[in-house]
Amino acid sequence: MKLKRAAGVLAVALAATALPIVVASPASADQGDCQLYLFDRGYNVGPKVESACRSGANYSNVGRWVNCYWGLTGIGVRTEDAAGACNAA
Repeated sequence: MKLKRAAGVLAVALAATALPIVVASPASADQGDCQLYLFDRGYNVGPKVESACRSGANYSNVGRWVNCYWGLTGIGVRTEDAAGACNAA
């Protein structure tokens, strides 16, 4: 009986832990997604990339995508990679 109860408690604990991950919004991109996009394409992710990606994830900034794009292309990121990274942000 104790084994069944322990298994039940464990199952409830696992469900409670996994629930926030399962119900998380799929459109919750951020500057980390932008940086990972560039890292996966072979770019070094340093302070300039972080700054450009941060501006792309700044939801209070209407021109955020443009700021991200120009920030990345201004430091030598290829245009197609910059566009993809800013879309990820």
